[in-house]
Amino acid sequence: MTRSTALRATLALLAFVLGSLQAWDSDVHAAGLLIVLLVSLAIALPPVALLLPIKQQYFVGAFVFSLILLVLARLISPVPLPGLFLILVPAAMGLIFTGIIKEEA
Repeated sequence: MTRSTALRATLALLAFVLGSLQAWDSDVHAAGLLIVLLVSLAIALPPVALLLPIKQQYFVGAFVFSLILLVLARLISPVPLPGLFLILVPAAMGLIFTGIIKEEA
């Protein structure tokens, strides 16, 4: 395993774990099954895109799609979801670091 692959895997794991913890802290589980599904997809997309050897534009697309899913979840949620957009902070950091990794290689 190369250094960049290990770093990408670590970033993907951190993004997934931190996103899941933030969703739990935002009480997504109290909002209903559809909201949980939307938020779960939004959490899983960036780490999966980070693990796949794809161009950075596709990772940006996964990030934007996750943002759209979170906006939709917040709009249709019957309960307030404070801090829901903090889920994408680790994914944004992964996006920044993948750009740095590509420049080094």
